[in-house]
Amino acid sequence: ITNTANVSLSQSDPNTGNNSASVGIVVQRAVALSTMKTVDNGTPIVGNIVNYTVTINNSGPSAATGVQVNDLLPTGVSFSSSSPSQGTYTAGTGIWDVGTLANGAVATLNIAASVNSGTEGQTITNTAAVSANESDLNAGNDSASVSIVVGSSADLSVSKSVDNAAPTEGATI
Repeated sequence: ITNTANVSLSQSDPNTGNNSASVGIVVQRAVALSTMKTVDNGTPIVGNIVNYTVTINNSGPSAATGVQVNDLLPTGVSFSSSSPSQGTYTAGTGIWDVGTLANGAVATLNIAASVNSGTEGQTITNTAAVSANESDLNAGNDSASVSIVVGSSADLSVSKSVDNAAPTEGATI
C-alpha cells in the first residue's frame, strides 16, 4: 500500500522536485491460532488406553499456512493410534502436519496411547504447540497441556482348600 502526499502553493516554487513524498507498506498476513488439549481419562491405571484430543482454531483474519503441531508423547505412555481431521501425524517425531487452516476453521487430532508399566502414582503431562508461516496475533495461547495421574491397581485372588471334605464329628481337618 502506497500513500502519497503532495503540496502546492500559489507562489512560484524554485524546487518542485520535493513537493511530493510517498511511503509504502507491505501488509503481512496475520492469524490468531489457539490450541486446546483434553484427555478422556485423567486417572488411568497401567495398561489403560487414554485418548488425547488436540484442537487447533484459527480466528484469522488470514488463512494460516504451513500449520504444524508438535505433540510428542511423553515418557510413561506409548503411541497406539492417531486420527487427524486433516493432514498427517507422525508418532515418531510428534509432528502433526495440518497444512492450511482457513480463517474460522478448526482441526482436531486424536491420539490413543497406552499407559506404561512402572508409572503408578506418576503425573504424566502431555503438551501440544502450534506454529504457522504467518505472524500470530496472540502467541500466548499457541500451546496447551493436559496431565494424567496414574492410579494403582491390584489383582488379588483368594483360594481355600480342605484336606478332608467329609470329616467325621470330632475329626481334625
